Amino acid sequence: MAGVSNPNSARQKMINLMYLVFIAMMAMQIPKEVIDSFELVEGSLQKTIDDAARRNEFIMDQLDSYRKENESKAGDWYNYGVTVKEQSDSLYNYIEDLKLQIVKEADGKDGTLDDVKKKEHLDAASVVMLNPVTKKGKKLREEVEGYRDELIRLVQDSVQEQMIYTLLNLDIPKGNKLASKNWETAMFEKMPVAAALTLLTKLQGDVRNVEGEALSSLLRSIDVGDYRVNDIRAMVIPQSQIVMRGTPYRAQIVLAAVDSTKKPDIFIGGKKLESENGTYVGGAGAIGSQSFSGYIELPQSDGAPKKYPFSETYYVTEQTATIAPTMMNVLYESIDNDIEIAIPGVPSGSVRASISAGTMTQKAGNVWTARPPANSTTVSVTLTANVAGGSPISMTKEFRVRPLPPPMPYIAYRDASGTLRKFTGGTIAKRSLIEAEGVMAAIDDGILDIQFGVTGFELTFYDSMGNAIPEISQSGKFTDRQKEMIRNLARGKRFYITRGKATGPSGKSENLTTIEVIVN
Repeated sequence: MAGVSNPNSARQKMINLMYLVFIAMMAMQIPKEVIDSFELVEGSLQKTIDDAARRNEFIMDQLDSYRKENESKAGDWYNYGVTVKEQSDSLYNYIEDLKLQIVKEADGKDGTLDDVKKKEHLDAASVVMLNPVTKKGKKLREEVEGYRDELIRLVQDSVQEQMIYTLLNLDIPKGNKLASKNWETAMFEKMPVAAALTLLTKLQGDVRNVEGEALSSLLRSIDVGDYRVNDIRAMVIPQSQIVMRGTPYRAQIVLAAVDSTKKPDIFIGGKKLESENGTYVGGAGAIGSQSFSGYIELPQSDGAPKKYPFSETYYVTEQTATIAPTMMNVLYESIDNDIEIAIPGVPSGSVRASISAGTMTQKAGNVWTARPPANSTTVSVTLTANVAGGSPISMTKEFRVRPLPPPMPYIAYRDASGTLRKFTGGTIAKRSLIEAEGVMAAIDDGILDIQFGVTGFELTFYDSMGNAIPEISQSGKFTDRQKEMIRNLARGKRFYITRGKATGPSGKSENLTTIEVIVN
């Protein structure tokens, strides 16, 4: 019997080995609740991606609209936008293909992303991403970093550059227990299929968000830096090149880049223009094209005069009027849309405007605000005016009405220099989270800037066993319990802001997309 209890006996060694195998098998049993929580996050992330894709398409439409209006000014920015979209789609599709490869490794050649069978499989992600021959994990990291650096090169806004870098920063935070490993090993080694798919989906979401940041920056770049002073030219600046019959044509004649200490002389038709500010008044007695020409004479440094010729044409028309939106060719429902209403030769106070549905008010001068009601598709704007010495004017124009794009959630915080920033996902300092009031939402895509009121949201944390721990706020502010949970998070830990709701100008409640937060 002594041999039975001997810890070094063959039988005891076999028992010990079987026990270790049993413990290992127990450790590999992943709780179903953990797998289900990954599916919940996966669904929220996919909704975020869909919303971001729609927003990006909207911005591309605006770039295309500007390009069609002025190819020379906006053509290059539109082409940059096409480049951003093509690179984003390429990387997004590459990640989608990697997800399918992982599923096929787990479920077999007939596996699909729509119906994953072996979600708890621990080796599939490692086989696909960490294969020492194909090195697909390393290639993915290099593709993401190359994409990130290319977009930063295109963007000319330092804040946007930092935001893009933060969203696609694949460095593992110092102090994290995985810091000794490279990114691909930390993300995919012995990672369940459900978790690997969620991580890749989150990366796809980051690609769409970064695409949106880059496109918004390109949209804002139009009209910035497009003009350069590279010559001295005579210029005629008319109040309008189209005037009504009986209304005089007025234009200011100036020399671009002129030295203010030297006053030029202006000659039109051989006669010197006697005007202190260079204003020329031309006739408008007959309908049709009217022309004039002359030159500006400016003394040089040696005292010798130099002539800069100019010529200009203006048109005299019958009385007319225009109605044009100041933002674009559509109106947005439930908000004030600025519309410029101008009738040449008629004071703004003599013009009256109305709208077929909603409200129409005069803001200042020629600018009016139109506010179409919710759920409308088209509205008509009608203006009337009594013109002195002419017939009354009446004009109607129809506008398409669009619903507002979905709001995006963010956390407002101040960085180390005290500058107010908007955090929309990724890594953030714990101190910034603690000092922040809560979650906010807005439409801010380079064209619209509309705040929404957040009415509630949920923070989803995960304990050491992978169990989801929700904490609910019934307003836009963090609760004391939520802030306490954030304080207790270690560096590198993450949680999700989900189930957010916000109310906009129309009064309708909108669902907010999910934000992933990684504590730094």
